[in-house]
Amino acid sequence: MIKFLFKIVFFIFLMLTVLNCTAQEEKLSLRINQMNLVDAIQLMANLIHINVIVSPKISGTVSLKLNHADLKQTFEILLLNYHLSKWRMGNVYLIAPHDELIENAEAQEKWLSRQEALLPMILRVWQIKYARAQDIARLVQDHDHAFLSKRGQIFVDVRTNSLSVQDVAIRLQKIHQFIRRLDVPVQQILIEAKLFSIDDDSERTLGMQFWAKQSTDDGSTDTGSFVNTVDTFHFVLAKLSQNTSIDVKLSALMSSGHAELISSPRLFTANQQIASIESGEEVPYQETSDSGGTAVAFKKAVLALKVIPQILPGNQVLLKLKINQDRPSNKMVGGVPTISTRQMITSVLVKAGHTIVLGGIYETNQDRGEESLPWISRIPIIGWLFQLHHQQKSRRELLIFITPKII
Repeated sequence: MIKFLFKIVFFIFLMLTVLNCTAQEEKLSLRINQMNLVDAIQLMANLIHINVIVSPKISGTVSLKLNHADLKQTFEILLLNYHLSKWRMGNVYLIAPHDELIENAEAQEKWLSRQEALLPMILRVWQIKYARAQDIARLVQDHDHAFLSKRGQIFVDVRTNSLSVQDVAIRLQKIHQFIRRLDVPVQQILIEAKLFSIDDDSERTLGMQFWAKQSTDDGSTDTGSFVNTVDTFHFVLAKLSQNTSIDVKLSALMSSGHAELISSPRLFTANQQIASIESGEEVPYQETSDSGGTAVAFKKAVLALKVIPQILPGNQVLLKLKINQDRPSNKMVGGVPTISTRQMITSVLVKAGHTIVLGGIYETNQDRGEESLPWISRIPIIGWLFQLHHQQKSRRELLIFITPKII
C-alpha cells in the first residue's frame, strides 16, 4: 500500500514539474531519473493526448532531461531508443517491441485469412466511365495492394469497359473505394499554337527577350548565346504574359507585309498526353520493288512540334517540348534523298493562359536579277554599261507561339 501511494505522489510530482507545456506549443521541460519505462510511456502519451495500451513485455527504466522539447518528437525518440513501435487501431495505439508487433500482424493476417475462407463469395460489377478497365484490373491484381483474397477473382469486359470482381464483402468494399479514386475524368488541356513567318529585322520590333538553346547537326543541345552560323541553328525561347501587346504588334506587321500567319492549329489533349503539330512537305522519290517495278514514295521534310502538358498545382502547366526541323538536303543515297534533321528537347513551366514563344528557326532566300536596255546592252565591249545586276538576300524567322489552357 505504501509503495502504491509513493507511485501516486511521485506521478503528481512529475506532473507539477512540467513547465511551458501548452496545447498550442506542445513543448516540455522535464527532468526524471530512473523512472519505470511503462510509466514514462503513459506519461508522454497523456501529454500528447493519445490512448495507449502498453505490452506487458516492456520493462526497464528511463532517465530524461528535457528543456523546452517537442512532445511528439520526444515520444518518438523514446520509443526508438528502446526498440519499440506503435500500432494504431482506431484511436488506440498498441506500444510493443518490434518483434511482438510483427508477430501480432502475422497472426492477425492468418486469422483474417481463415475468417475470409468461411465467408460467402459475392459478385459485383463496376461500369468504368473514364479509365480503362484493363488498367484498373491490373492494379487490383497487384500483390502489393492486397485487394483480392486468395479466393478472389477479377474479370474484364473490354467491349463494355466493365470490371467484375468476385470476393468477400470486406474485400469488395476496399476495391470499390479504390475504383472511386481512379475512375475520374482526366483534365483536358487546349493547346493553341500559331506559326508566324517574320522578317528578320521586324522581329526586333516585337520586343521579346529570348534565351537561347543551340542545337548542332548531330542533334545535341547546349546553352549558348544567340549567334547565327551556317552549320548551326538555334531554338530560342520567350515567355509572354496575358497582358502583353504582342498580338497588336503582330497584326501591324502582318498588315505591312512583314509577317505572315502560316497556320494556327488548336489541339485538345488530356493531361500528360502527347499533342503534335507538323508543317512542311513530303519529298517524292522513286523506289524499285522486288519485282522490278517502280513506285513513288515520299519522305517527310517538316517542322514537327510535339507537346506533352502536365498540370501542376497553382494553375501551372509543365510543357515538355520536342521540336524537329527536317529539311531536304542535296545529297542522294541510293537514289533516295537524305533529310537534314535537327532536334531540341526541353521543358518549360508556364502559367495556364500565358504564352511561350519558340524562335531561332531561319529561312534565307537569295534573289538575283538583271535589268538592261534592249539591243544596246548586247553591243560588245560597251554593252555592260547598259546592264544592271542586282542581288537581294532576305532572311525570315519562324516564330511558334504556344498557349496552354486548362479546360
